[in-house]
Amino acid sequence: MSHIRARSDGKIYDIDPGQTNLATGDSVIFESDQCQEIAKVISLEEAKSFSADNASINDGKAVLIRRVTDKDEEDDKKLKDAAKSQVEKCKEIVLKHSLPMEILDADQSLDGKKLTFYFSAPGRVDFRSLVSELASTFQKLIRLQQVGARDRARFAGGTGRCGEQFCCKRFLQGELEGVTVDMAYDQGIGQMGSNRITGACGKLMCCLRYELDFYKKAKTKLPAVGSKIKTPKGEGIVVSQSVLKNKVTVELDGRVYLEVDC
Repeated sequence: MSHIRARSDGKIYDIDPGQTNLATGDSVIFESDQCQEIAKVISLEEAKSFSADNASINDGKAVLIRRVTDKDEEDDKKLKDAAKSQVEKCKEIVLKHSLPMEILDADQSLDGKKLTFYFSAPGRVDFRSLVSELASTFQKLIRLQQVGARDRARFAGGTGRCGEQFCCKRFLQGELEGVTVDMAYDQGIGQMGSNRITGACGKLMCCLRYELDFYKKAKTKLPAVGSKIKTPKGEGIVVSQSVLKNKVTVELDGRVYLEVDC
């Protein structure tokens, strides 16, 4: 049994791969009782890490079709472009219903049967009448997917404090594991305050997570904080590490501080 995560709504399915040899990270097409969609193969550990709302489903309603081909990717891009062209019309209908929600993006299933609109809102929204009108307007199965602050930033795009395009927009694809303050301390910036470690979305910066392994590995190559080392000016105690510079700061006798290359 393999585990896949649907792109449109993030649901997890247990699926029988049959004779297909699937590996974690593979993109596949599967068919549910509604339509054909693209999903990504994930590990058992990843499947377990998702919330109960995305619990694995093994009810016989998800069937593997094939791995995604180059032709599928071309068709998917065309379908997504077509879906994006419907965003403005969707916004007009939302405004008509006076609903407190912001339409951010749209996607379409690979067979063109389902149209998904992604939106942000300050709370829960009763959009039953909206869905009915959208289905009538677009003549498709409609799904409205509410997203959080991180996904809102990913859809909107922008520039981070580093001067580069948001990581979530450029390459993360919204699949980042949880980010914690402890990760900031592991990288030596936790003490700088929330403004230093918070991204434009108001959440802890994504880079704290995906750069963590690099910092942990690099720190093992430097003298540990609290250890004694010899320097050109005598023996001292390591008080801090600078991973990116590959240096440590050493406290000598008389509270004299010296930065040392490692």
